[in-house]
Amino acid sequence: MEFGGDEDAARRFAEAAHGNQKYGDGPYSDHLSAVRAVLGDFGFGGEFGVAAWLHDVLEDTAVSRAELESTFGAGVTELVWAVTGVGDTREERNADIYRKIAAHPAAVVVKLADRIANVEASAGTRYLAMYQREYPEFRSRLGTFLADDPSISRMWSRLDRAIGNPT
Repeated sequence: MEFGGDEDAARRFAEAAHGNQKYGDGPYSDHLSAVRAVLGDFGFGGEFGVAAWLHDVLEDTAVSRAELESTFGAGVTELVWAVTGVGDTREERNADIYRKIAAHPAAVVVKLADRIANVEASAGTRYLAMYQREYPEFRSRLGTFLADDPSISRMWSRLDRAIGNPT
C-alpha cells in the first residue's frame, strides 16, 4: 500500500511515539498498519488514513492534543480525540468514546476500522470474548452514525462476521 506524504509522516510520528510498545507479540505498528489496511479496504484515505496511524497516540503515549494538532491539523486531531477513551475503567473509556463520536460522527469510520482490526487480530484469544460482550452496546451506540453510507454498512457487516454475529 502506498501512502501520501501526510500518511508517511503520520506513520513515522506514531511509530516514534509508540516506541517499544507491543501489540500482542509484535510491534505496535502492526496494529496501526492493520487499521490503515481496513480503511483502505473500504476506500477511505485522506484525513482518515492519517488518523488511522495516529488513532492511539493520545491514549497510549505522551503526545498531547496540542502537539498532534500543531503537527497534523485540527481535522485529524478531532478524529483521533473522538476515538481516545478517557477514564479509569474500560467501561468509562468506551462511554467517553461514544460521547465524543456522537459529537463528531465522522470518527465512527476510524473507530470501526480499529474495532475490526482488533477483533480480527483477537481470533482464538481471550480478547475476542471481551469484544463480543461489548458488541451489543458498541453497535447500539455507534450503529446509527453515517448509516446511509454504503461503505459504513459494509464495515458493520465485516465486523458482524468477525465478531461471530452474521446479521
